[in-house]
Amino acid sequence: MEILSAEQIRAWDQFTINNEPITSIELMERAADSCFSWLEQRGYFDRSFSIYCGKGNNGGDGLALARMLSEQDCPVVVHILEFGHKGTDDFQANLARLHATPVEVRFIQGQENLLPVPEGDILIDGSAQQIIARLPCDGR
Repeated sequence: MEILSAEQIRAWDQFTINNEPITSIELMERAADSCFSWLEQRGYFDRSFSIYCGKGNNGGDGLALARMLSEQDCPVVVHILEFGHKGTDDFQANLARLHATPVEVRFIQGQENLLPVPEGDILIDGSAQQIIARLPCDGR
């Protein structure tokens, strides 16, 4: 398996946008849908989700995933890491879409805003270069 650097991933994203009839936000939807399908196929929809998002496009992937999970009545809490900037346009678009759902959104501005992840939650890191899920170690 080859592991790509952040720069290589950005280059592949740009290549896809330039060579397919797809926008950046549609590419986010595709990434979120792939993760959603993976979680569904493995039977994780009976769990709660804690999704952590930066304010870049990777965070936008996490917001899109949160919306999709909410549409399946999965309990989801989104934690947005605040670093003093507004975020990318696509992040903001997905945040607006998310606000139309019942998903709880928490803004983390410092350590005092960090709360423990509830036992049994599936933790998803939407601030990394891809969506990364940390699944509970319960044999599933």
